[in-house]
Amino acid sequence: GAKALEEFTDSIRNDKSTNMPRDGTVHQLANHTIIFLEQLLEYAETAGAMLLMHGEKSNPTAQATVENCRNKLADYMTRVLSALGLNLSNKAETYSDPALRPVFMLNNFNYIIKSLTRSGLLELLQVWNKEIANYYGSQITEQKRDYSQSWSKVLHYILEIDKPLSQQRAQSHEHIKGFNKELEEILRVQKTYAMPDSDLRAALIEENKKYIAPLYTVFYDKYSHINFTKNKSKYIKYQPTDVAKMLEKFFDASA
Repeated sequence: GAKALEEFTDSIRNDKSTNMPRDGTVHQLANHTIIFLEQLLEYAETAGAMLLMHGEKSNPTAQATVENCRNKLADYMTRVLSALGLNLSNKAETYSDPALRPVFMLNNFNYIIKSLTRSGLLELLQVWNKEIANYYGSQITEQKRDYSQSWSKVLHYILEIDKPLSQQRAQSHEHIKGFNKELEEILRVQKTYAMPDSDLRAALIEENKKYIAPLYTVFYDKYSHINFTKNKSKYIKYQPTDVAKMLEKFFDASA
C-alpha cells in the first residue's frame, strides 16, 4: 500500500509525456493527480496509517491517532503536489510561444487550487501547511505578470508618445500601422489560447483592458489631433471602444 503511494509520487515527478495541449489548457497529469488525491481523501485515516508505518518518511513508533494519520497523509499529498508543480513547470518550457507558457501554468495552478478547495483537500492540507492557498495565489499572480510581457510589441508603439511634435508627426504612420498590426496579431494568436475557467478568463480580460485601454486612449487622442494625413481613417482603424471589444475575444477560439 505505502509502496504504491510512494511510486505514484515518483510517477508524477518523472512523467515524460510530451503531448502538450496546443491551446495551453489544463494538462491531463494535473487532472489525474487531483482525481487520485480526491479518492485518497475518502480513506484518509487508512492511507495515513499506512504511510506512518511503511512510507518513505515512516515513523513506526508514532501512535496511529486520527490526527497523526491525517497529518501524515497531508505531508504525502504536499509532496505529490510539489512533484506535480515541478513537472508542469518543466513541461511549460517546451512551448515555443513564450506567452503560452504562463497561460498553461495559470490554467493548471488555477485548476489545482479550485479543485483542492472544492473537494475538501485544502482543509486537510492546511493543517500541515497553512500557507498552501497563499502559495498558489502568489504563483497565479506571478504567472499573470509573466503573461503581461506578451504585450510588449503592442506597448512599443503606444508608449512612444513623449517625443517632439515634429518627430511624432513624421512617425505617425509607422506608429499607428505598427500598433494595428501587433494588436491584430496578438488577437489572432491569443484567441486560440484556452482558458476553461470562466472566472479566470474574465479576470485576465479585465486586467488586459485596465492595462491596455487607457494607454490606447491617450495614443488615440493624440494621433487623432495630429494632422499627419488627409485620410486619417485609413490609419486610425480602431476607436478605444473597438480595442476594448477586441480584448473581450481573447481566450475564445469561437469569438
